[in-house]
Amino acid sequence: MAIVTLVLWVITASLGVSLLATGGAARRRRLAAEAARDPARPVPAPVRVPAVPLTPEGKPPPVPRVRVATPPGEHPLLEFSHPALATTGLAVWFMFTFIHYRPMAWISFGILVATIGAGLAWFIGNRRAARHDPKTAWTFPPRLIVIHGTVAAVAIALTVLTALTASRG
Repeated sequence: MAIVTLVLWVITASLGVSLLATGGAARRRRLAAEAARDPARPVPAPVRVPAVPLTPEGKPPPVPRVRVATPPGEHPLLEFSHPALATTGLAVWFMFTFIHYRPMAWISFGILVATIGAGLAWFIGNRRAARHDPKTAWTFPPRLIVIHGTVAAVAIALTVLTALTASRG
């Protein structure tokens, strides 16, 4: 059962990669089309920052602390943490599958729960951003979202069953 769960996790991960690729490509196309329609709007160019001059004591000058505001539709922490947690959980499940160390199954389950929480938060935040400003939100194909979520739900169910079975044995 651990191998079946592992295969489901790999399928879920490949669907997630497909979601990221199609969502990012759609967003880039939409922004490029918007830039083509509005030629007066300048295209942001890479900014080069020269070296900071040192103070007479040879130290860098005090740096002003700037509060970074994330634009609507941007969720950098979720965009990073969901795939990173998923990869970590998959690696831990690989370890459990090959060495059958029981705590690895429960560690993997905990990571999977955190991954699902991050994914759901990203999805809900993206839906809210799409309602406020559809141009800035990610555009994911609904069919892939449903398949990704369904396979993830089956994977978590099998993870719990496998972890419970491993705990009894």
